[in-house]
Amino acid sequence: MAATERAFILRRRSRLVLRGMPWMVAGLGMLGGRVARAQSFVELRYLFYSESDGRTRVQNPTLLLHHEFSEALGQIDLLLSHDSISGASPTGAYPTLSVTTSTSASGQTSTNAAGKIPMAQYTDERKSEGITYSRRFGAHLPTVDLSHSVEKDYIARGYGLSDAWTLFEGRGTLHYGISLSDDTVAPVTSTLRQPKKTHGYSLGWTWVLGEDDLLDVGLSRMNLKGDLNEPYLIVPVGITTAPERRPDTRARDAYFVKQAHYFEWDGALKTTYRFYRDDWGLKAHTLDFTYDQHLDEGWILTPRVRLYSQNAATFYDARFAAPQTYMSSDYRLSAFSSVLLGCAISTELSEGLTLSLGATYQIQQGKNPVTPLQTAATGSSPAVYAGPTTSAADVNTTTATLSLKWQY
Repeated sequence: MAATERAFILRRRSRLVLRGMPWMVAGLGMLGGRVARAQSFVELRYLFYSESDGRTRVQNPTLLLHHEFSEALGQIDLLLSHDSISGASPTGAYPTLSVTTSTSASGQTSTNAAGKIPMAQYTDERKSEGITYSRRFGAHLPTVDLSHSVEKDYIARGYGLSDAWTLFEGRGTLHYGISLSDDTVAPVTSTLRQPKKTHGYSLGWTWVLGEDDLLDVGLSRMNLKGDLNEPYLIVPVGITTAPERRPDTRARDAYFVKQAHYFEWDGALKTTYRFYRDDWGLKAHTLDFTYDQHLDEGWILTPRVRLYSQNAATFYDARFAAPQTYMSSDYRLSAFSSVLLGCAISTELSEGLTLSLGATYQIQQGKNPVTPLQTAATGSSPAVYAGPTTSAADVNTTTATLSLKWQY
């Protein structure tokens, strides 16, 4: 994956909220015949992410160095990133019509209003480093990736090897790769150190359909094994609660089709469809439209629309009548849909110096809202439900990005 195509995205930010997932970017940044020669650069990026109702907030400065040595020596990318995370996250508890309090693993106490989704306050930090090296050998461009990140309860170590094989006199590219991760889960609520391993594989094909069109298709598989639970989440079971329990393996598959078309008025439309499924029963569809319009004096305007929908995992429920082998009330495993709208703009401030600004707003809606509990069941007395429905998956998110890149 070229450094200039690296998406400015959130990876796994904490054990309570944003989970990591494979992101595959290939060949759709520009079209054949219009690709500028690669150039060394230093880029400083800043991302601010915020969820509605006082939920998670993330501040993420990142420094990226991309250096081209020579055709014989190849190129290298270095990345340094720091995440500051704060706010509140759903605990998995069932909402009630009484005021409740909850205490997070870090000892912070939260008061939850009547009828609202129970939340727990938390803070965290994540420091990460990455290095990528690639060098062309004839028609091949092999790449090696190494990454490392540390949080107070999680250590991640990643390794990757990929190749882009140019065929048919440059009209086609076969891209394929493998990735490995060796992580350690260390909840602050215990002294346990649990392993978590991931093996990933990807295969794709990019084809230049013509002077104005590019097509990319691909698939990926990720096999996870180890401690896949969220150690701070609980599950309502009858009139009590229990820690959530997930399988210790997970196979995740993703299939995508990307198409880019260049218009004579110096614009390009990039369309992506992605289908995801795993052996936990989750299926998801993503449809993404991004348009780049070159304006006068070096300005580029990029509006974006993304539609997303997923069903629930087989062992997800907001409340369980009795203990199950596997059970989770994590809203990220529930059924929900979202609409994201965004826009970015970039301009060349001076020769070699580019400023980019962007923002997105996402509306997410749960598909299985619940009615808050008014009276808990005791003995033979049934539980009583009342009040308007609610869902932990109902959340709106805002993301703002700032990038300053100097080419040398």
